[in-house]
Amino acid sequence: MQDMPGQWMAQQQQAGRHLCLILEGQNAARERLLAVRSLSDYRSFYGETLLAELMMEGPVILLLKQMSEPALRDLLQQPEGHWGWLGSLPGEDLTSVTRHWRDRLLTGPEGEQSLYRFHDNRTLARALDYLCPEHWPVFLGPLISLCYWHEDRWRMADNPAPGEYPLPDPVPWLNTPNPNAEAILHANILRYLLAEHSEDLVALVEFQDPKIWLSQVLEQARAWQWRGPERLEFLVVRRLEETTRSSVIRWQPLVGEAPADHFERVVEQWRTMEGKDE
Repeated sequence: MQDMPGQWMAQQQQAGRHLCLILEGQNAARERLLAVRSLSDYRSFYGETLLAELMMEGPVILLLKQMSEPALRDLLQQPEGHWGWLGSLPGEDLTSVTRHWRDRLLTGPEGEQSLYRFHDNRTLARALDYLCPEHWPVFLGPLISLCYWHEDRWRMADNPAPGEYPLPDPVPWLNTPNPNAEAILHANILRYLLAEHSEDLVALVEFQDPKIWLSQVLEQARAWQWRGPERLEFLVVRRLEETTRSSVIRWQPLVGEAPADHFERVVEQWRTMEGKDE
C-alpha cells in the first residue's frame, strides 16, 4: 500500500469516519470486493436511474473496513489504472451519498442526457481544480474527505461543509474544461472529412499533413471568433476545397466587422461564386 492513501485512511479512521471506495464498473477487482460484502455495504450508482439495466456493469460505492484487504491493496498499487477514488463518510449508511451522486450522474435535458463520469478520478480531479472552494460542498455532498490519484501523484481534499445539497442550476462543474477537447475536436473533424469529403482530403495528403493544416484552420477560427458547428464546418470544408481546387474566397474580415457579420458576408460570397443564390 502506497504511503499517501495509507496515511489518509488511518487519519480518517482515527477521526471516527468511515471509508468508502468509488469504483469504476469495468474493473477486475470489483467482483473480489463485492463478494466479501453484504448488500448493505455497497450500492450501484446506476440503480434506480435510467441506467438501471446496466447496474451490474456500472460504477459502485462500497464501504472499506480493512485497509489490508488484498483487492484494495492491488488497486492502490496501480493508480494509473484510473479505477476511481477514496472518500470518507460520517457513518456506514450509504443512502445519502448514493442519492447525491445519482442526482449528478446524468446531465442535460430529458432525451438528450449524457453521463457525467464523477467516478473517474480524472474527472473528479479536473472538477476540483476548476471549482472555487464555495462550490465544493454542493459537488461533494456528504463526503468529508477524499484521496485520489492525479497527474502522477496522490492528492487529498477536504470538503469544507459536508452535507446534503440539491443539484444547483446552473451546474458549475459541467463547465470544467477538458484538456483533451482540442484533440477530440481534431479527431472528429478528420473523421468527418474522411467520410464526407474523402477525395479532397486525399488530395490534401499528397502535399500537406492534414493535422498541421487543420491546426492552422482552427487557429484562424479562434482568431475570427467563429464558434459553433455551423461556422467550423463551413470554414473547414471551404478551406479544404480552396486548398485542393481552384476556388478562392476573400476570407479576411473588414475593419470593425463583427464575427457574425464577417461569417455571413463570407457565406454570401461563396454562394455567389458557386451559383447558389436563391
